[in-house]
Amino acid sequence: MRAILVIREFDNFSRILSESGLKVINCQTIAVAPLEDLSEFEAKLDAIKNYDGVFLTSANATEIFRTKLSARNVNFQGKIYVLGKRSFDLLKSENLNLVFAETANTAREMLENIALDELKNKRFLFVRGEKSLRVVPEFLGKIASVDEAIVYRSSRVTIADDKIKEIQAKSANGEIACACFFSPSGARSFLQQFGAEVLHQIKITVIGNTTAEFFERRDLKVDFVARRATAEDFAVELIEYLKI
Repeated sequence: MRAILVIREFDNFSRILSESGLKVINCQTIAVAPLEDLSEFEAKLDAIKNYDGVFLTSANATEIFRTKLSARNVNFQGKIYVLGKRSFDLLKSENLNLVFAETANTAREMLENIALDELKNKRFLFVRGEKSLRVVPEFLGKIASVDEAIVYRSSRVTIADDKIKEIQAKSANGEIACACFFSPSGARSFLQQFGAEVLHQIKITVIGNTTAEFFERRDLKVDFVARRATAEDFAVELIEYLKI
């Protein structure tokens, strides 16, 4: 049985694949951590009642937002616009006015699900990562005021030489069916350390169009894009795809 190369640490995605009988090789290429100094973000939270709403487009930002807001015991009446089921699940038990479009897989799709009159002339806080796409402020820029708060950053995880050689050998020998990518940052770190040659020998599978576009801009063919932007859906859809 050929293995699945998962470009992240072992988590629920890998667990679902493993429980379906697939062999998984994990290779984490990036690590995410909160900024050491969150004072700027905390100052914005202290004045959160000045905002009409908050936009959260990643689970990492959502986790930090939840932790810091809970510590303040603030009863925020504005709307919290969340992208992704994982972010929604993190906040659903909180006393917050959540706006969640289950069918939205990208920030643009989330924004397009919101009536423009709900956004015009309002003031919003966009909580994001250091390298997050700026779809939210670019979309809202002409109709609303948007403050941004960077709360986490992604850093490269250096892969051991023997691990790189092992994966390259397995790929060359046809022992790996596909590689699974979850973000442009993770894909970029992989290419920097492995090179593109290894991906010429296996299928490239991704979650989300943003990661797919990253590969396409580098003339690397993406074989499978998950229809739903959650790791769990990606795993289930990938299992079905590999049966074809």
